[in-house]
Amino acid sequence: MRVLLALLCLWALPCHAIVFEATADPNHNTSAPTGAFANSGWQYEGMYGSYLGTMIAPQYFITAQHFGTQGTTFTSSGIFNGGSDVTYNVDTAANGGLGYWDISGTDLRIYKIQETFSTYAPLYTGSSEVGMTMEINGRGGPRGADVIVSGTLQGWEDTSADGIARWGSNTVSSIYSSAVGNLLTATFSASGTAEEATLSNGDSGGGVFVDDGGIWKLAGVNYSVDGMFDTNNTVGDGSEFNAALTDRGGLYQGSDSFGWTFIPQLPLDNPSSMYASRISTSSSEIMTITMVPEPGSAFLAMLALSARLLQRRRIMQRA
Repeated sequence: MRVLLALLCLWALPCHAIVFEATADPNHNTSAPTGAFANSGWQYEGMYGSYLGTMIAPQYFITAQHFGTQGTTFTSSGIFNGGSDVTYNVDTAANGGLGYWDISGTDLRIYKIQETFSTYAPLYTGSSEVGMTMEINGRGGPRGADVIVSGTLQGWEDTSADGIARWGSNTVSSIYSSAVGNLLTATFSASGTAEEATLSNGDSGGGVFVDDGGIWKLAGVNYSVDGMFDTNNTVGDGSEFNAALTDRGGLYQGSDSFGWTFIPQLPLDNPSSMYASRISTSSSEIMTITMVPEPGSAFLAMLALSARLLQRRRIMQRA
């Protein structure tokens, strides 16, 4: 069943808005996290067109591939950096004129800017994400209409995007190997974290962070969610919808194009999941693209080269 659900997820639309289990307040978590989530990754986010990206090196940010290029600027908004908006220009001549690097076999894409970021996120390169609390970031609207099955509230439909950035939390439940690489998964539980949240249409590209020994590190980039859903399996009736569900029981999941699968009611909740492209399995390739020599190392390398050239000149003169 999990394999089928994950495949269905890949047919769903890109993600759009952070949806909270505990509140429908559209102003919830629209400013920098405090308390246990202080400095948990929000400060590394930026606006790339209608989506988010994460600063990961002095001149590089990472986001999702599937929504395509979103213009030629990246903005570290004041809501993220605590000051004023700073806009950077994408280096469209990077990578031989392509303008970006796609990480092979994944949905990850890296862009280079012409200027220099003042801060950037460390990458999580470990393999212990399962069970870790994660902080997630995205843009879009609050939750929509109630989804009620047999008189029981089981979640909320998606709503139109409002362009407002929000953050939430969840817990990494598993690692799924897919056609677009390894994905972090997390379920939308009614008894989850204090800021329990999931994604919906358009949240793609936002950063997912985990606390690694007291340091919040980028562990994923928002990719997709389970869906779509319907109360029946009738093709062409237009009744399907996207939703964030704490229980999928009693609904159909899939699409008119690929077919519908009935999700039975179980004694325990069967929530929908979100998916994020895993950073750790691509970290080597990412760092190959973004790594630049430390100023001290570059200077020492130059001195060593000069010394070798000078020594060679002296040898030639003696000959």
